[in-house]
Amino acid sequence: MQEMEDQIKDNFYRGYTEKAMKLNGLPENYPAWTIKFHNWFGIAVPYDGTYDFSEHFSEMQIRTEKGTVIDGKEYNLLMLTCGDMTLRDEFSLVCSQFAEPGENGRNRLNLVNNPETWWRKWKGLLGNISADREAYSVLGELTALAYFMKKGYNPIWTGQNSATNDIEMNSYSAEVKSTTSRYGYEITVSSIYQLRAEHKLDLVFCRFEKNTSGRSIDDIVEELISLGYDGALLEKGLKKCGFEQGCTARKYTYKLLEMKKYSVDEGFPMVTEHSFKDDCLPPHIVKFSYTVDLSGIACENLL
Repeated sequence: MQEMEDQIKDNFYRGYTEKAMKLNGLPENYPAWTIKFHNWFGIAVPYDGTYDFSEHFSEMQIRTEKGTVIDGKEYNLLMLTCGDMTLRDEFSLVCSQFAEPGENGRNRLNLVNNPETWWRKWKGLLGNISADREAYSVLGELTALAYFMKKGYNPIWTGQNSATNDIEMNSYSAEVKSTTSRYGYEITVSSIYQLRAEHKLDLVFCRFEKNTSGRSIDDIVEELISLGYDGALLEKGLKKCGFEQGCTARKYTYKLLEMKKYSVDEGFPMVTEHSFKDDCLPPHIVKFSYTVDLSGIACENLL
């Protein structure tokens, strides 16, 4: 394995650019190639799976690539890539484990049959999986987007752009808060501006339960496109917040238990700059968040 790691490292340093280089010493049935471009480099193995796969973490990405021609032959590939050239030495170690077939090809078969399991093990070793944005949070925003589309508001999903509110409409905005907690109605407001709008603002509260009979992000995407939402724009937004096509979290299914809408008006409990002396945050306070309990506040049940 050390010999393969050294070969991979050498290819990354001195190998050809924009050309796949086959690794020597591997069984003919389990080939692997290093690939280097100007802004990324990585390793690839043949992949005959039936579904697209794409996940990323920090500078690393694992993804499927269809119809790649190498030495005159067309392959579907499973690729592991990195976008930081300064990490070539460290990344070579991960690549050697990725390419190693193992006894009777067992490691390679496990990799191509279930790339998600391989990825999650390495991701758990290299970083914090729990830091990912939860799928149900995005699902809640898209579920609310579908609701407003059905109402004819012509909404635009802006949550992926770190906008003040998650959904914008003509003279109307909506903020979406989602939870998988079975009890309680507490929400966290991330800034003094999140619930302040120049026009009508609603807060949509969604409670989800992870359930195989529920719906996934992919399900809602399909519905939104059928309702007339721009699919390319939707995919661009999903990719921006870490849920590109092929991302396994897009297939996680949740059952929507509650969906309530609250009018954020003068009677809604909130903190703004006017809550402080001289109508501004105290000196040296650069960020402010707070928790609101929605229990007992008038709302409209959307289910």
